[in-house]
Amino acid sequence: MIAVVAAVVIIAIAIAIYYVMTKPTSHVTTSQNITLTIVTFSGESAQFIQYAGNEFHKLHPNIYVKVIPEPFSNYITVELTAMEAHSSQYDILGFTSTSALRVAPYLANLAPYLNMFNMSDLIAPQENFGGIYYNTTTGQEEYIGIVYETAVYLLAYNATLFNNSALANQFYNEYGVEFNPQTWQNWTTVLDVDKFLVSNGITKMGILIDDHAAHGIIDAYPAVYGWFYARNSTLNQGNIGGLPNFNIMFMGKPAPGCSYPLPSFNSTSGLQALEVYKQLVSYEPSPNVTVVEYDNLPNLYESGAPGAFLFSTQLSYLSPSIYNETLVAPLPGGYAETGTDFLGISKYSLHQQAAAEFLAFLVSPQMQEEAYLLYHKFPVSKTAIAALLSNSSIPIHDRLIIGGIYKAALNAWANPPNIPITYTELIPQFNSQVYNYLMGTEGAQAALQQAAQSWANDLVQTYGACR
Repeated sequence: MIAVVAAVVIIAIAIAIYYVMTKPTSHVTTSQNITLTIVTFSGESAQFIQYAGNEFHKLHPNIYVKVIPEPFSNYITVELTAMEAHSSQYDILGFTSTSALRVAPYLANLAPYLNMFNMSDLIAPQENFGGIYYNTTTGQEEYIGIVYETAVYLLAYNATLFNNSALANQFYNEYGVEFNPQTWQNWTTVLDVDKFLVSNGITKMGILIDDHAAHGIIDAYPAVYGWFYARNSTLNQGNIGGLPNFNIMFMGKPAPGCSYPLPSFNSTSGLQALEVYKQLVSYEPSPNVTVVEYDNLPNLYESGAPGAFLFSTQLSYLSPSIYNETLVAPLPGGYAETGTDFLGISKYSLHQQAAAEFLAFLVSPQMQEEAYLLYHKFPVSKTAIAALLSNSSIPIHDRLIIGGIYKAALNAWANPPNIPITYTELIPQFNSQVYNYLMGTEGAQAALQQAAQSWANDLVQTYGACR
């Protein structure tokens, strides 16, 4: 562990050389008192934003920042109600990756303000999934939001188990592959590990993966499918993560005569990924029953699973004893999926310049470093991460977690779509078909073909028929 930290720290110091760790220079000048009002979901993220707002006010005495936290289940409705009335009551709107395009029509294009931001200091894949909008009318990409923390779907595993040299030697002798999750290059190795652990009675279950029909399937399947999509140029067409908003569940370029791409998962690669996914589920606590979901996955992991594919935000749900035995690694092959949170400027705001200045302040290295130290939010600033990795007062284990999340976040492109109809149409159509396959009531190919046809019909309804 110490050797790994030392290597990560050296890399971190090299990164930090390129940046000056100071708060951004002020550009806003005003003699009038103004209040920037931010609406977002309640929780520690909202608390961090308010803290940053208070610090921003110290630099700009005439500018106040007020965060209005709303329940997660209701905040988007609150935002849309105000925006549909063209209200200027909110200057900044909070949203997630998957809700980005629901609020996109009411967000200002950030192009005029990008010079305020050190965009090269932000982890690009975190910004891309939700912060960038692919305009199907113009075929151009627009910045609509700024990511302010890192969240990534990766592998969390019991380091005590996987550091067992006797097990490692036995596994290598049987499968010819290292037992260390940091080295896994494909999903076959994960299945081999599951078989090895369960068949030898070492654990009662394999590595967990979300398989809940309501939402979890649309997170878990792309994580597996990403490995196959990246290796099929016919599908990705040179865009390893697909087009912004459509992402890997669609082809990497619009179809001929279309302003949008067609589904990609109804392919040989999609079929292979689905079959792997079902095998992963078969090693879970209740075979053939979809019981693993976002809320109970941490508890199931604590009950004796060797590892779990989960979002980095779920690590905070673990008990201290289990957390201290847990390390993280990218998905097999060195990539990841992301799911981050953003802030965008309302197009009806009367203070857009000041709002942009505050967002730049929020993602400055110093504020991002404090986000972790005070609120345990993983930074999106590379410089802040470098500072944390070099901070010897932070336990080695915690720095390993920070470094692991950073490594995964740099290559987190295996994402589900986040076009406007994702929640209302795409997710239930896809999840229901895959659920039927997992339950054995429908074949794999039929499930994918039916879901793809439903998605294609939805695209026609949303964007129009291809010419």
